[in-house]
Amino acid sequence: MSLIIRNISSIREEWRQLLKKRIKKNKRKNQYTIPYKFDDDTQNAKQKNDSLLIVQNIPTTIPNNNVFRLKSNIQFSLNINKDNSLGSLFVDPHSNNYKIARIDKRKNLIILTLDQIDRPITPPEVLYSIFKDRNQKLAQTFMKYNNRNLDPTKFIPSKIQEMVDFEQKIQGKPYAVYVNIYKDGIWKTFQKIFNLEQLRILAISEEMFFHYCNETQLIPISAFYDQNDQQLNVFYKTFKGIVGQQPIKRQYMNYNGDQFTATLLVQGFFIKDEEKNLFFEYTYFVTECDQKWLAQERVKQNELDYFNIRPISYSTEESFYEEPLKRCGFKILNQK
Repeated sequence: MSLIIRNISSIREEWRQLLKKRIKKNKRKNQYTIPYKFDDDTQNAKQKNDSLLIVQNIPTTIPNNNVFRLKSNIQFSLNINKDNSLGSLFVDPHSNNYKIARIDKRKNLIILTLDQIDRPITPPEVLYSIFKDRNQKLAQTFMKYNNRNLDPTKFIPSKIQEMVDFEQKIQGKPYAVYVNIYKDGIWKTFQKIFNLEQLRILAISEEMFFHYCNETQLIPISAFYDQNDQQLNVFYKTFKGIVGQQPIKRQYMNYNGDQFTATLLVQGFFIKDEEKNLFFEYTYFVTECDQKWLAQERVKQNELDYFNIRPISYSTEESFYEEPLKRCGFKILNQK
């Protein structure tokens, strides 16, 4: 079985077992558990008066400076916001529409299970109009990708063995995988998966990744987005790679802010669950780059910097490190 599918299946089974468990705490019955009934009517009336009904009108169209949610599950935002980013890394556009619900480690894989943020759905024509005015090639590729995602007749089912063979070919290479589910005419992302080599492309360690995701609920990404319309070329190449299932050259950025060009191979597999009548899409993004961008020494140094671990000077030649100090909003000043 595919490494990806096998580990996802085990996580789903764990989740199902957890949902079945119900914690019931029996109330201790003694003289101290007698209900306090004094002035109940007054208390209830007060509670009712304190309840407010808040109604918020949702606009029929989303302003251009906001994020977009489409039935085809295409992630896009016109704003490039690096607030709360991990070092110099940009934030995955999926973080606009998804929160991290769970993080699992399975051998060489780190699996993020995602929970979709409830947002109104934008018609694709809105995004197409924006793209058309700024990048014609992107507009055309966007519509091809959007239409492909919403036409089940274009979902060419793959066999699991094909995924197994592909995973054998990319063994040892950095890659990330998006796991998407198609149900009732809408796609949504269920999980994003990193192998450990992909973290080295980002120049971060497992500990940095776990801490950052837990603290911010955001997902880091290796793509480089600039502050002008060149960012649209990144989306154009990504859409083109997915639709054409072909390698593309694109710009990368790591934790340190180093920029480099590498080859990104995009390969997708549609797997149909006959019992549930659901389609799953497994989209692999595999990076081929110079080995210097996978240096473990850089990752270790970044970990020391991220957790603020400083070397302690000793008279001996041995080197020791202080325990990690988790960053917080204050520091203790030296007292006289």
